[in-house]
Amino acid sequence: MKIFKINADTDFNALCDDIKPQITGQKIMQKKSNLHFFYLKDIKAPAANILKQDALSVGAELVCNDSVILGQGVSNALLIANDKQVELLAKKEALQDFELKNLAKFLNLKFKKPTKPEIMSVLNINDDSFNASSRINLNDGISRIEAMIENGADIIDLGGVSSRPGSEYCGEKVEFERIEKIISEIYRLNLHEKVKFSLDTFSGYCAEFALNHGFCIINDIAANLELCKIVKRYGATYVLMHMQGNPKTMQNSPTYSDLIFQIDEFFASNLAKIAEFELENVVLDVGIGFGKTPKQNLLLIKHLEHFLHFEKPLLVGANRKSVIDFYSPSSVENRLAGSLYLHLKAFENGASIIRTHDVREHKQLFALNRAMQNLSIW
Repeated sequence: MKIFKINADTDFNALCDDIKPQITGQKIMQKKSNLHFFYLKDIKAPAANILKQDALSVGAELVCNDSVILGQGVSNALLIANDKQVELLAKKEALQDFELKNLAKFLNLKFKKPTKPEIMSVLNINDDSFNASSRINLNDGISRIEAMIENGADIIDLGGVSSRPGSEYCGEKVEFERIEKIISEIYRLNLHEKVKFSLDTFSGYCAEFALNHGFCIINDIAANLELCKIVKRYGATYVLMHMQGNPKTMQNSPTYSDLIFQIDEFFASNLAKIAEFELENVVLDVGIGFGKTPKQNLLLIKHLEHFLHFEKPLLVGANRKSVIDFYSPSSVENRLAGSLYLHLKAFENGASIIRTHDVREHKQLFALNRAMQNLSIW
């Protein structure tokens, strides 16, 4: 007998391809192969005591404050369970009081991660976006777009307005003047048939022009839900992003009493409104850098999996942003390594779309990551 300590993230089914267990047994054991952490904030002591006993009865565990045993007050707690145990606990807690029925509903939610990300490249038709290398003009725009397609971009996100901290909106007229000719040229050359195009805008007039010229995604940083009417009419996709304040003020107001919960509430309330437009093609973006501190940006990437419960694709764009400079002082042009790291973590934690200025490097990163994921042991 030979014994190996292998990586716990190794694909369970890939290992089973080598071991060849009974199919029925494989399905049962797969539910035991993934461990989940659920953080419960302000759980009442009676509920914690009930949950503790239920968790132990199915082989799971609840970590809670030692005062809970007295049956009074509230505590924060950590529920640790695998897929099978989560399934059993959901049934048990559905029969309980003390808000445990709400826990049961949450445990029944799906948190399905993507198997590979789409790469959304960034090009800006302005002269004030924070990354100078993303700026294009009418003379070099088409060649830059063709290069992005050649490098493997799945989506090209075009913007005529800077959203860097402190920037001011140029106005709809100026925005349209910036984007009109290049969008028309993209359409004339049928480039929209080679790759998906997205317009980064909160202007209804600009959005409709783009959608009428082959674009299929509207990337809206301002949560202007009136755009959903237009997006729905064209059968396109709407990106809903969270931002505190606006580009001019967001750097002065990065305060949250409960970061993940508040962004969760933002998505929930806006998705309810979007549902009134009968628009289903929605992507969620937590808004890395848009009114968040460096620590908050990292927390959102680390716990991105939480937002998968909305069952919508998640978009993350951390490319070359100041969060990298905060932890590793560097100029914008020297933040590629940090960008690759943050985006790999974002994908591992649930991101379906990675928004970046560096397409070729990200395609290479995820090609190798995919190859590594597909390995078993031999």
